Amino acid sequence: MSSSSSAESSLEPDLTFPGMGGYRMVSLRGLIVFTICRKACIYNPATRQSLTLPTFKSNLFAQQEPYKHVHYFFGHDPVLDQYKIVCSVMIASSFSEMLFSEFWVFVLEPGGFWKRTEYDAQAHLPTRQGLCINGVIYYLAFNHTRRYHVYCFDVRSEDIRVIQAPHAVPQFCTSFGFIEHGGKPAIFDYSRITETGVSELWVLEVDGGIWSRKSLVLKLCQKHLVDDIDHNKKLIVHGTGENNEVILALTCPCYLLYYDLMKNDVRKVEPAKTSAASKPQSIVDSYTASLEDMTAQGALDG
Repeated sequence: MSSSSSAESSLEPDLTFPGMGGYRMVSLRGLIVFTICRKACIYNPATRQSLTLPTFKSNLFAQQEPYKHVHYFFGHDPVLDQYKIVCSVMIASSFSEMLFSEFWVFVLEPGGFWKRTEYDAQAHLPTRQGLCINGVIYYLAFNHTRRYHVYCFDVRSEDIRVIQAPHAVPQFCTSFGFIEHGGKPAIFDYSRITETGVSELWVLEVDGGIWSRKSLVLKLCQKHLVDDIDHNKKLIVHGTGENNEVILALTCPCYLLYYDLMKNDVRKVEPAKTSAASKPQSIVDSYTASLEDMTAQGALDG
């Protein structure tokens, strides 16, 4: 393993946090990780503390290849009660040929630093936000075969294993989400929901490698909720809420669809017209449901 220099001084909490900013936000146990200029930042809504992690010195950044992709994932080991940020770095040629991938890991603790993990699998490009379930980070990516695979990173051991996604998952399609369903990673394909009212749910069963499939058909009385969505209006999955509801967002016009996969029931929420008492969680929070669990609020304390 190789490591970058320790940057304990950069982990000083910032108590003045005027706005979130950034992108690729993901929440886990009351903490939010987001990215600004390729740097990972962490925010604790309970204490209003934030920190920006130090940079790491990847040799891939110095390469002349035109495309460089950086993705951060956030994980928690329930046994050691330890948080880790995982960064995937990938470079590609002008012909979109994936060349190399690197993995870097940062343990969220005083004096923490980035270390590079040994990884000998093929280069791949993550395409969705990751999930952390029972100490394992799952994320969806494709490699040189252009087929989707699920990469499983064990937070404690830092081992990685790869599981092939179902062949039925459409390639180069944006109309599906990678979500948690019933405590398991799942792929929710809603690419045909507007035309036919049908969506597909693929669930990765325990011990991996086996996918179960379930077809969901919108009730006729709810089909009108998706009738005004066309190819110019993109419906995006923003994670899952309570009771296994998938949160789908449409920006123009602005509203949310909460799809209960257990009951096969959809409800529409228009944030601007909702009272304060029943206002749904914001788009920022909805990546992984609400932030009610603040058990990690001491994680940013020095």
